[in-house]
Amino acid sequence: MRKIKNIVMVIFCLAHHCVHADGEMLDLLVPSITVSEGSSISYTDIESLLADRYFDDAIASAEEIVENNNFLKTTKPIAYGKLATNLAIVLGHAGQYEDSLAISEKALAHLESSVPQFSPELVNVILARSYILITMEKLDEARQELRRAQHITHRDDGVFTVSQLPIIEKLFEISARTGDYLNADKQKLFTLQVLKKTHGPQSEKLLPKLIELGRYYGERASSTGQFGDGQLNHLRQSLFRQSIGKYEEAISIIEGKYGKSDPRLIEPLQGIARTRYIQRSNRKSEQAAERALALIEGNPATDTQDKVNAIIRLGDLYTLTADKRASDLYLRAWRLIQEGEEFKGQKSQIFRRPQRLWPRARTIVYLNRRPSTADNSDKELFINAEYTVKSNGRVGNVRLLNKNVPNNEVRSLRTHLYETRFRPRIVEGIIVDTPKLVFKQRFLVAEPRPPLDT
Repeated sequence: MRKIKNIVMVIFCLAHHCVHADGEMLDLLVPSITVSEGSSISYTDIESLLADRYFDDAIASAEEIVENNNFLKTTKPIAYGKLATNLAIVLGHAGQYEDSLAISEKALAHLESSVPQFSPELVNVILARSYILITMEKLDEARQELRRAQHITHRDDGVFTVSQLPIIEKLFEISARTGDYLNADKQKLFTLQVLKKTHGPQSEKLLPKLIELGRYYGERASSTGQFGDGQLNHLRQSLFRQSIGKYEEAISIIEGKYGKSDPRLIEPLQGIARTRYIQRSNRKSEQAAERALALIEGNPATDTQDKVNAIIRLGDLYTLTADKRASDLYLRAWRLIQEGEEFKGQKSQIFRRPQRLWPRARTIVYLNRRPSTADNSDKELFINAEYTVKSNGRVGNVRLLNKNVPNNEVRSLRTHLYETRFRPRIVEGIIVDTPKLVFKQRFLVAEPRPPLDT
């Protein structure tokens, strides 16, 4: 009997979600600090040095500024605290994290001695410290710093102040990286609430955030176990509803301001099609994709790449539902690719080989125990099977090549392959069968669970 592992996880700290202090610290650098009446210190040259990666020179210049203004410790502690904060930021950007934390602590002490407990003057240095702590993987400490900064913004401008948005984003990233997904969801929603309070519930300024949230919840749902228990399935469906709801809000705003044929509708419609596709709600997915394609074709400013992508996306949905219109759409996209200058060098690539549409490949299947049919010297457990992707995207001619697992696993794999759908191959304008494809299914023996404490 197979052991199915349901893993509820979204990998946020890849690409655009991962926090790196050296990439964001410079946003906190104050470009000019007033040290006395009619006198200020500019950091333009230091910013240039950092941009050109002359880190040692930048640090030396920032340190010199602090040393030359030591007298401000007693006469102008706020100004001195800001100078020290800038030095901490420069050090953090240059990768000297421990030194940056030490200097930021001194800067904070100077500021705290001269300003009220909840002064906005404290926010910059607190954020600088949190960025460094995140980079150093000291996430609990970073969260505490961020909560303090957020509390200050609330005291200064109210609970829904937009000044806290960068702080909420960092809190979200920490929640995501520590697996606290429910809090991550709440932080995303709170960002939207802040924007609605600031701009109004029908403002077009909400559109980027609504579309971002639609994509976010769709990805969350996709990464939540499809075959889990009742509670897990409830969470998955809730995430799907959140995704669709955010896209529909965006559509409502666009239609209200610009009408039902505005090209701004394309992105949220494609988002709904994508989420419905993951949800396996194929008819609703098709409806959204069909409308998006009609808008793309009706917009003279649409480039060929966008048109091809929309046609292929709709063709894929038709393939999943065994709709014969898929073939016409694939051939239409193929002809556009042959004619389009932007596809030079890749004309034969897009339809060169079958593309798996659904379900995802099962890279590893877990077994409760090692099969008796497998030799103990075998390094891996596997099935090698051959199959054909037919011109309609369905699978045929599944044939066992070799295996060292029980026959029930062969039957399961055979069923899995027959249920799989592909975007078919096109050769010289003809959709063709692709025979003798080989799929290798790997198996691992699940480690026994430790006994429960009693």
